[in-house]
Amino acid sequence: MTSFEFIQLNINDRANTVWAEGEFIGAREYYGYKVVLYVLKGLYVEVWYFIATNKIEKVEPIAHPKDLNHYIKDIDLKKLFEGYPYIGNEKE
Repeated sequence: MTSFEFIQLNINDRANTVWAEGEFIGAREYYGYKVVLYVLKGLYVEVWYFIATNKIEKVEPIAHPKDLNHYIKDIDLKKLFEGYPYIGNEKE
C-alpha cells in the first residue's frame, strides 16, 4: 500500500489496517499524546492517541524519514541479530 492509498482511507480504516497488518516499532509521548509507530509493508505510520480525551486523533504516515529519530533510542538492535551465530554474541 502506498502512502497516497493509505491516506485515502478514513481514520477508522487506517487504524484498523495498521493494527491488523502493521508491526509495532516503538512509542513515545509528546505534549499529552501517546504516539505509536508501526511499519505497514514498508510504510511507517504514527498513531496519535490523545491521553486526556482517550481518543485517537491522527493515523498518518511519517512526514519525513528524520521523524524516525524520535524512536531510535528505544529500539533494541540486538533483536535484529538474534539467531546469527557471530553477531551480537560477543562478550561485553
